[in-house]
Amino acid sequence: MAEVVTYSLDYSSDFAILVINIPNLDLEQDASATLEVQDKELLFTLPPYHIRIPSEEKLQLTEVFPKQIDYEKGAIHYNIPLSKSAVQDEQLVSHCHTYGFGNFYSGALNIANSQDFKTLSNPEEFSPDQRRSKRLNEESNDFNLEHYAMDHVQYLIDGFGLELNEIPIDVHLNDDQQNRVRMIVEEKKRQEEKYRMLSGNETVCFSLVDIILAVLYDKTVNCNELNEAISHVNIHRISSSLSYFEQFTSYEDVIVAFYRRSCMYPFHRSKDLAKKCVDHLTAAFKHANVIEWMLEKFLYCYDAFKSNDCVVLNHYYIKDCIKFVQLCSPADMLNQAGSHIKEILPSIHNRSLGFGEEAMVRKLINDIIGVDEESTDSDDTSGSDDESSDTESDSSDADDAPLPDESVLHKLMNLKIQM
Repeated sequence: MAEVVTYSLDYSSDFAILVINIPNLDLEQDASATLEVQDKELLFTLPPYHIRIPSEEKLQLTEVFPKQIDYEKGAIHYNIPLSKSAVQDEQLVSHCHTYGFGNFYSGALNIANSQDFKTLSNPEEFSPDQRRSKRLNEESNDFNLEHYAMDHVQYLIDGFGLELNEIPIDVHLNDDQQNRVRMIVEEKKRQEEKYRMLSGNETVCFSLVDIILAVLYDKTVNCNELNEAISHVNIHRISSSLSYFEQFTSYEDVIVAFYRRSCMYPFHRSKDLAKKCVDHLTAAFKHANVIEWMLEKFLYCYDAFKSNDCVVLNHYYIKDCIKFVQLCSPADMLNQAGSHIKEILPSIHNRSLGFGEEAMVRKLINDIIGVDEESTDSDDTSGSDDESSDTESDSSDADDAPLPDESVLHKLMNLKIQM
């Protein structure tokens, strides 16, 4: 006799909290579960199951996705927003901004922040310009000058001790990955035409690039292997699309945001690591196999998010990205994006992050090698720019072939510091 599906429904001040327990069903292989929200009833469907769940509280009529999926226990968790008062509903209408991939979504975001999932949890309340301003303001508060400066110096000394193996460009999806893409594309939540209408839409490509760069950063520092403890945190914090539901207006904005956030939130904070990721992306965008390369990166992200609080991002972005890339095959658009990004990258890499980090790096290096900063400033004032340039060039030449037993002090004295 088959086991019966069970559920529990509890309430917080803002949400109805639903947990569906499904026995003997591989939730990882069957991603077709849907939850329809009515005023005071929930309709859960996952063939062959169809369950009507009454609610004691009035619910907000919005599209709802799983907050968490426990694959081992066969449990799906949902947070369904409770309905507000009539006056509040009228206010919400005037502040109901769209968000997510292609601006497909609206209404209250059915998640709450946690220690790992620190994001803009209510994007519907903010316009795109307000989201961007909020991101920039919070970055100014979050940037850690000391951490960045120490990482900058550490990277110049030993590259953090990371063996930065090249992530392959010529990738091919295995059978399991191809099956996962097929299942996602065949989901009936949205019609194919909705994605095809976005074909050639450059603003969609901005989001693709932003998310892929965050994935590449995580792959780079984790030797191309998914780290279940940290990968989801790295990806969603570095990507402004995933953390602030940002809608970019240019590739320059995308790359600048990636540089800033990759020098703020991961364990290793380095502009040089960021550049490696962008260089790899531009090379991949020129490759004939770019569509499979993109799909592999989004599947990596999908797996990173599927078993933690970031799972909702699979529904608001990642699965839509997979559907778009598979259905529209935007190889030409990606190729053009790669060419443009390669052209603007040098100027972005050489400019300041905007946090006053250059002065902190100089001070840290002077402290390490025992240089009096006031004396240095005095020397800079009295000396010529040509003399300074010659000295810097000589230091760079000396760093080209360091001896194996060279001390850290000598390395720092011979480094050409690049800001």
